Amino acid sequence: MKHAIIVGAVCFAAGVALYPLLVTALVRAGVGQHVASYSPLSHRIKEGTPTLGGLLFCAIAVVAWLVVDRSREGFIAVFALLGGALVGGLDDVINIRSRRRLGLPARHKLIVEGFIGLLLGLALLIAGFTHQYFPGLGAPNLGWGIVILAIAALVATSNAVNLTDGVDGLAASCTGLAFFGVTMIAVWTGDVHATILAAALTGSVAGFLVYNWHPARLFMGDTGSLALGCALVALTAELHLLWALPLLGIVFVVEAASVIINVTAIRRYGRRVFRASPLHHHFEEMGLREQRLVAAFAAVAAVGTMFTVLYAHFAGPAA
Repeated sequence: MKHAIIVGAVCFAAGVALYPLLVTALVRAGVGQHVASYSPLSHRIKEGTPTLGGLLFCAIAVVAWLVVDRSREGFIAVFALLGGALVGGLDDVINIRSRRRLGLPARHKLIVEGFIGLLLGLALLIAGFTHQYFPGLGAPNLGWGIVILAIAALVATSNAVNLTDGVDGLAASCTGLAFFGVTMIAVWTGDVHATILAAALTGSVAGFLVYNWHPARLFMGDTGSLALGCALVALTAELHLLWALPLLGIVFVVEAASVIINVTAIRRYGRRVFRASPLHHHFEEMGLREQRLVAAFAAVAAVGTMFTVLYAHFAGPAA
C-alpha cells in the first residue's frame, strides 16, 4: 500500500507540474483538435484545443515502471499501454494534419489493434496468466483461449474508452477510477508489478484531469484513450479478472452500446433511439451541462469499480 501511495502521489505531482509545459509546447506547434461536424454545436468552441495530452501520462507511467519495477510482468502492461498510444498517436497526427480526415480509417485501426491484442494474448499465455476468474466457475484455465479473449477485449475496450472521450474530463474521470480500483485489487492480492503501473496511471491521469476539466485546456486525444483502454485490459488480465472488465468499465460498455444501438436503428429502421451517440452526446442534446454529466457518469463508474473490487475480494485470486 505504501508503494502505491508514493507512486501515485509522485506521478500526480509530476503531471500537475509538467502539463503546463506540454500545453505551451503544443500551442506553439499548432497541435489543435479538429471537431467533427456531427458533434454537438456546443463543441464547436473546442476547435483548436491542444491535443496529444495522453503522451505525458503514458510517459510518466512508463518512467515509474522503469524506476520502480522493470519486471517482465510489468512490461506486458507497459507494452499494451505503448501499443495503444502508438496507434492513437498516428490517428491524432492524421486528424491534426488533415481537416478532411478524422484519423485512421476504422478498418486499419481495428487491424492494428487486433495485432496488438494478439501480441498481448501471446504474452499473457507465455507468462501464465491463463486462469481468469468467472462468477460461479472459479478460475478455469483458458489456455490458448486467452489469446482470443485478449484480442476481443483489447479491441473492444480501447475503442469504448475512445468513444467515451467526448466531453471535458469524462474519459479521464472514468479511467482514473478504474485504475484506482485495479490498484486496490493489486495491493490486496500482493501483485507488486500491477500495483506500480496501476498506481502510476491513477496518479498521472488525475494530474491530467486537472487541465482536462471543463473548460479543458488540453485533450488526451486518441493517443491517451486507446493507450488507457489497452493498459486496462492488460492489468485486469494479469490480476486474473478479465471477465470482470465489463463491470469495471461499465460506463465504457454503455457508451459503446449506445453507438451500436443508434447506428443499427438508423440503418434498419430509419430512426434514432438516442438523440445522438455516444450516450453522453444524447444527454448534452437534452441540455445537461458538461460538469453535471461528468459527475453523473463518474458516479456510475465509481459504483462499477466498487463492485469489481468487492468481487475480487470475495471471489478473486486471493479468495
